[in-house]
Amino acid sequence: MSVVMTYGNRGLRRFARIALSAALLAGGPAVGLAAFGAASVAEAKIPSVRKIAVVDLQRVLQETRQGKAARRKMERSAKAKQKKLDEMRGQLESKVEKASKLSGEELAKAQERLQREYMEMQQVAFTLQQDLAAQEGKLLEEMYRKIQAVVAKLARKQGIDLVLVRDPGTVVLAGDAYDITDQVIAAYDAAHPK
Repeated sequence: MSVVMTYGNRGLRRFARIALSAALLAGGPAVGLAAFGAASVAEAKIPSVRKIAVVDLQRVLQETRQGKAARRKMERSAKAKQKKLDEMRGQLESKVEKASKLSGEELAKAQERLQREYMEMQQVAFTLQQDLAAQEGKLLEEMYRKIQAVVAKLARKQGIDLVLVRDPGTVVLAGDAYDITDQVIAAYDAAHPK
């Protein structure tokens, strides 16, 4: 009680560390863990991992035939949407130029009309962007599902227990011997020729 009152939470944590260390030194891990009501060592058994692999999903998406086709499809769709938006913008700019020659009440009416058309163009741009993002999300979701199935099959075949995504935020270091990306790309292309 005096430890908590004197030192607060920091003192309590320090006391717990010291007590756990003393218990571990006195009787080993089983006694130390049992002293604090933790699960026994037998219950806390962690399965062993025999073989680990990493996969670079970005490379799989970029280098598989379906990934390349999906990227081309997205680029065509984006160009078509951009063309539509550019046409709207060109028409609006033309109207702005014509309106600049007006004066008085006609100018005020033209400015109101142009403001509405500009807002409509902004809404169309937003909608096109959302459509493109949804299309990309759908394509990626489908490919990721297929990639997971290919990776699972390959892992079972090679006796791999754990497959990680090769990404700087996930895997800090992995030797090339652990990387199965090329095998995943080949297996994906074989399983999904179109």
